[in-house]
This record gives sequence, C-alpha cells and structure tokens, in this order.
Amino acid sequence: MGRASLPLQILFTIKFSVLYLFVFLFQDIPRVLFGRKKKVAGQVVVITGSGMGMGKEVAKKFALRQGAKVCILDINEKEGLRTMEEITEAGGFAQFFRCDVSKANELEDVASRIYKDPALGFVNIVVANAAILKFGEATTLTYDDYKLNNDVNILGHIYTVKAFLPKMIEAKQGHIVSIGSICSHFGDYTGTAYCAAKFACRGFMEALHCELLEKGLEQIAVTSIYPYFVKTNFISNFEEPYSTYWDVVPLEVATDEIVDAILYERLSHYIPGSIKLLCVYMKWMTTKGTIPIGRKVFNITCKPKTGEVKQV
Repeated sequence: MGRASLPLQILFTIKFSVLYLFVFLFQDIPRVLFGRKKKVAGQVVVITGSGMGMGKEVAKKFALRQGAKVCILDINEKEGLRTMEEITEAGGFAQFFRCDVSKANELEDVASRIYKDPALGFVNIVVANAAILKFGEATTLTYDDYKLNNDVNILGHIYTVKAFLPKMIEAKQGHIVSIGSICSHFGDYTGTAYCAAKFACRGFMEALHCELLEKGLEQIAVTSIYPYFVKTNFISNFEEPYSTYWDVVPLEVATDEIVDAILYERLSHYIPGSIKLLCVYMKWMTTKGTIPIGRKVFNITCKPKTGEVKQV
C-alpha cells in the first residue's frame, strides 16, 4: 500500500496535533520571548556580495559590533577592498577575497584559503547574499540574461553553501544563511528571471534544512531572510518603490534585523515583519480571481527611471 490505513491516519493526525501544540506552546513561544542572541566574537563569518549594499553593512555590524572575523567575498575588488579597509580602520577584523560566486572552483579555492589561514580557520556562519537584478518581460529578456541570472542568483547560492557545508557537517556545527526577498514568495510582472531565482533559493534552503534534520544535524542552523525593498544602490535604476501598505526599508533597519535574525538563529525572518502576512498567511487565499484584485489593492510597484512601470 502507498499510504497508511485510515485508523493509522487518524492516530497520526491526533499525534501530530498534540505534538504541534506542545512544541508551539512550550518551545517556540518561549524561544521567541526569552531566547538569547548567540555570541560570535572571534568566530569566522563569510558573506558573499559584501562589497556594497546590505552585504557591506551586515559585514560591518558583525565585525564592529559583534567582534566577528569577517570574510568579504565579492567580484568587485575595488568595493570589497574598500569595505575591508573601513572595517579594519574602525578596529574590526576583515579580509577580502575576490570571488565570482557563479564559478564553483573559485568558491572552493576561497574556502580552502580561509581554512588554511591561521588567523581564520573554521567558518562558523556563511551568508549567501550575492545577487544581481534582472527584471524584464519574458519576451525581451535574452537567453544570456536568464543564464546570468541563474548562474549568480541560483547556482551562486548553491555553490556558496556547498563550498562550506562539508566542514560544518564534519564539525557538527555551523550556520547557513540565505538572503532572499519578497520575490521568494510572489512572482509578478517582469519577474520571470529574478523571482524564479528567489523561489529556487527558498526551495533549496527548505530542502537543505530537511536534509540536515534527516542526518540528525540539528546543530547546523539554517536561516532564510526575506526583505521588502531596501534603500540600497541595488534599486538605483528605479524610482522610489511604492505600495499601499509598506514603505522602502531603511538600510540600517534592514541590516540590524538581518544580524538579529542570524544571532537568534531564526528559521525565517521577514523585513518588515508585517509582510509575512502577505507572503505566508494570505498565500493560501490566492485564486485566479483574487490575484488581479490583490495586485491593485497592495499595488507593489517600482517605476524605472525610463518611465515604464514595473510591478513586482
């Protein structure tokens, strides 16, 4: 038989309901209310795409506020070195490694160099943050656009994790962090490349979490973070994004929340928290008829400086 008998189904449903309620009341709620941030002073934190934007600010916060040893991985050598210099001049520890995350061999080489460096060694936290922004209609985006999008936004994510995960499994400790987006939950106009990539990364992280649980490696934490539009150069080609309910998130606010979510080892975190209502709890209400209405009501739009409206 491909499934359990009806009596067993009823039994397991009751068992699941009781266990779910117990865990929710006596583990999850206390963890949210009374949980403590973990200490990362002296630990090694690798952050891809940390030469600019959110990655840069997260790197600075880990190095200067938390006392971590930060490894800045970025394809942009000029900005990566600048971030390293800003951190070291302020009294923090940082090293820069030029790296194209779309190339697995470069990530493997960087990982090897970090492990062999006596000042670094074991990597405690890996933040997969590097991304590029590819928006356009499916008929106008080129095959190369889709390939570059997938190479950086999907494979770069996976390659980053694969480069550092084996040592974490060996040590039975570590933390994998994925920087996603609201586009990890909703596809929309001009998002066939970027949204597809963010969906893929969410699926990868959920599957990875289950894989670690299956191996009995609960000690390796996984965290997925889903920000709304954040005030960075990443959206500099657009006019101020707009929605009925949410404003653009200031960079300082977003990066503070990212660092806190990592230190609390949250499984997922939405920025702002209220957008979880849209991404998770209202998703089940989506129907063919409600999608056009929802798009008009929530009206999440970003207008390129060329004048064409792009809705995401």
